[in-house]
Amino acid sequence: MINWGDVAALVAAFFFAVLVCAAVYVLIRLARLLAEARRLVADMRTRSDGVFEQAQAAVDRAHQQLDATSTVAEGMDELNTGMSQLSAQVSALAGLGRAVATGPAGRAAALVYGVRHAVSLRRDGQTVPAGAIPAAAKAESAGGRR
Repeated sequence: MINWGDVAALVAAFFFAVLVCAAVYVLIRLARLLAEARRLVADMRTRSDGVFEQAQAAVDRAHQQLDATSTVAEGMDELNTGMSQLSAQVSALAGLGRAVATGPAGRAAALVYGVRHAVSLRRDGQTVPAGAIPAAAKAESAGGRR
C-alpha cells in the first residue's frame, strides 16, 4: 500500500526538482546577461578611449589657438603703445604748427605769399585775378541790395 508519507515525499521531491530547474534556468539567463554586460562594458571602454583622444585633440587645438591669440594681443598692445606715442607727437607738432601759423612768422609768410602772387599776376598782364568778381559787378550787386 501507498503510505501518505511516501506521497508527500514524492510531491516534495517533484516540487524540489521543478524549483531546481527554475533556478538553473534563472542562473543560465543571468550568466547570459552578465556576458552581454561584460561585452557592452568592453565596447564602451574602447569607444570612450576614442572619445577621450578626440577631446584631448580638441583641447590641444584650443590651446594652440589661445597661444596664437595671446601673441596677437601682445602685438596689439605694442601697436596701441606706438599709436599713443605717435598721437602725443602729432599733438605736439600740431601745437607748434598752430603757434607758427598764427604768430609773426605765419603772418610774414602770408604777406610774402600775397606779394609774390600779386607780382606774378602783374607779370602776366592781369589786373584782376582769374575767378575774381569784377569791380563793376560788385557795385551793381551792392546798389541792388540797398
